[in-house]
Amino acid sequence: MRHIVIILHGIEALPSDVLWSEELAWRLSPLCPALEIHSRKYGYVSGSSVWWNWGFKRDRVVDHEAEYFDRLRKDIGRDAKVSIICHSLGGYVVHKLLERGFSFYRIIELYGAGDENQDWSVIENNFDRFYVWFSPNDEILPKSNFGKIGLVGPTNRHPKVVRVRTKDGHTSWMEDAEMYSRLPIWKEQLED
Repeated sequence: MRHIVIILHGIEALPSDVLWSEELAWRLSPLCPALEIHSRKYGYVSGSSVWWNWGFKRDRVVDHEAEYFDRLRKDIGRDAKVSIICHSLGGYVVHKLLERGFSFYRIIELYGAGDENQDWSVIENNFDRFYVWFSPNDEILPKSNFGKIGLVGPTNRHPKVVRVRTKDGHTSWMEDAEMYSRLPIWKEQLED
């Protein structure tokens, strides 16, 4: 059975740049040869357009990604597994897609802007396992007025949701040595 992993970036990611998500795909792929790992660039979204109560900007990104995942599911079939690694705004997007009924196999949310008060019982049938990486040292998410799960972790417990508390900053884990040290953990979280 095909198992595809899509990596979603956060805000202020220029599509013309090499993003952390591409580097992660390059580094994780050799460790997980059975997985098809792809970085997804959904386009540049400015920080000010999502942080200052402009929900319509966030909704546009969610709508855009809903179209992408609809097409992906049609292309690969209903039996294939689709897992997600997401960061910051990418976490917000994944939470909203789950609420819209999208299903993913494994989800690794890295310091995401998803809702820390997520009612997991509403979406529990839409994922196999959800790993929430969070840190009280995140210096970006305290500014968020729409989701701080990457700062405080999930406040509601659920048997399919795993809390992973770290001491990282919002992007400090993207440094080479830090990213390399986490690859075996992410491999284990993605594979059966």
